[in-house]
Amino acid sequence: MPRYLATATLTTVSPAARLQERAATHGRALRLGADGSLYISRGYNVLQSKDEGQTWTLRASMPVEGIRRLARLSRMAARLLRHEVKAFDELSSGGCVAANREGVYFARRGEQAMHSSAVEAAGQPVKPPMTMTVGPNDRILWGEYNSKTDHGLPVRLYVSDDGGASYSIAHVFEGGSILHLHNLVYDAGLNCYWVLAGDHGLQPGIGRLSGDLKDFDWIAKGEQKYRAVDVFDLGDTLVYATDTERERNALMTFDKATGRFERGREFEGSCIYACRFGGIFAITTTVEPSPINPSRHAELWLSRNAHDWSLALRAEKDRWNPVYFQFGSIVLPRGISPRETILYSGQALKGLDDLAVVATADGIPT
Repeated sequence: MPRYLATATLTTVSPAARLQERAATHGRALRLGADGSLYISRGYNVLQSKDEGQTWTLRASMPVEGIRRLARLSRMAARLLRHEVKAFDELSSGGCVAANREGVYFARRGEQAMHSSAVEAAGQPVKPPMTMTVGPNDRILWGEYNSKTDHGLPVRLYVSDDGGASYSIAHVFEGGSILHLHNLVYDAGLNCYWVLAGDHGLQPGIGRLSGDLKDFDWIAKGEQKYRAVDVFDLGDTLVYATDTERERNALMTFDKATGRFERGREFEGSCIYACRFGGIFAITTTVEPSPINPSRHAELWLSRNAHDWSLALRAEKDRWNPVYFQFGSIVLPRGISPRETILYSGQALKGLDDLAVVATADGIPT
């Protein structure tokens, strides 16, 4: 077992899937590269590994100013300030784009130091995104993410066609109609983007945006079962796990042709992260204060068909206040890798906080 995990409070549940840790380092799981690269972040630095976590090199770095300089000296300060990279992606041009709670950034081919992007404000403060999406021809899309529950402001969806140097407004959601945008997922088969919005009342929903960004329609809206952060595109269907503290979370399957939603197995916490490691689908849960989902453990679930899931890991929330010092989460990278090398990290979990682990898995039912 890697030395970083020697004191981790982790439980692998038998006869569930079995994880074999191959490497570990300090950091946060961030992104899977189409070439099999792994990406993690440390503060506002993005690191890349091309050898399955054995070595890491600096890929990009965001500017750090003001009080956030102190966050580099203390893990608790970093947690309090949410001093972390929220989103990152590579471009086919060799450049990259990223976001944190302060703004949106880009770097050109061969650059490590990232620059602030110019974002159209239209008379309203811009809220940086939770995720970023790179579509065909390096078109970059993201939607505003605001954690305040009563802002009532319009929410904008942004697009860039110049490598992230500048963004213009592609679509505006009426104030109060949604709280924020969780994600946009490109569907190559239908040439459209699935738009995932939250959070409460009539706000959560799944919509479809045309590939040319001209047409948008809500597919389903106004219930917690439509509150998703990421989806698996299986061709005819979308599969996702819900992200809600107000109901029991569950696996949902959406049939693209009929528009029918089917509820599957339940999970014990909000499901914020999902990704695919080769033929392995992964979902994790978060310990979010909720009488409906009272579990004190975050979990990692694995599957080979996105329907039958095997528990691979459980980790307990640490003692620090979840509102100020973050919910307990097993963090997964965004994206799809061609390799079955698993990457995850811990947030506010006993023995696993700020550790990024590279592993392999077996025992997953087929």
